[in-house]
Amino acid sequence: MRLLSFFIIIYAGALIFARSTIAGYISLPGGIMWLDALIAVLFATGFGLLRGKDKGFVTGTLPALMFGGVVFGAIQMEFGQPDPFAAVATAPMETTLNRAWDGHFRAIAKIDSADIGVMVDTGASMILLRYDDALRAGVDPDLLDFNVPLTTAGGRSQVAYYQFSQVRIGGVVVYNVQGAIAEPGALHTSLLGMSFIEELSEVVIRKNAMILRQ
Repeated sequence: MRLLSFFIIIYAGALIFARSTIAGYISLPGGIMWLDALIAVLFATGFGLLRGKDKGFVTGTLPALMFGGVVFGAIQMEFGQPDPFAAVATAPMETTLNRAWDGHFRAIAKIDSADIGVMVDTGASMILLRYDDALRAGVDPDLLDFNVPLTTAGGRSQVAYYQFSQVRIGGVVVYNVQGAIAEPGALHTSLLGMSFIEELSEVVIRKNAMILRQ
């Protein structure tokens, strides 16, 4: 039982270290909060198993729940909202992105009405959203016409052109951005392409940081 509890605690700790990368893939309502809650539950479970199963609610379950609450609060105080993986506004019209463990730059972008995890892709001519991310951003699926062929890393597919009212990353915001929507299941990660980047005055990469200036 102790071995299992240590495994759960180590796994929860690993999730904290991978938190910034996982943030870019989360598209659930509430976003990274769900991951923080899972980490807190795992820590509480591991703590409860360490204390033993023969204890009552007051001496066993309640302390474990309190421990989980403390962990959740500590994560929120340390990282805050939005997630640190999201862009950091270092100046009114400047934003810094940190390189993820896989070598890519990712961010949480405010696209129209939703916060969406995107990967910076200078090889993409425009912003390309996953179908479910587009729906979260308020795109009416009835207006989409998937009649434009496009080749991505995942293969050849059809996309629908779409113009987004605004795309905001930290302190940088671009209006009326040309983009496209991928067919359902055709794209693994939404991409931040050149239709956004070309509207900026400067993009600088310094080691593991990408600085966007407007």
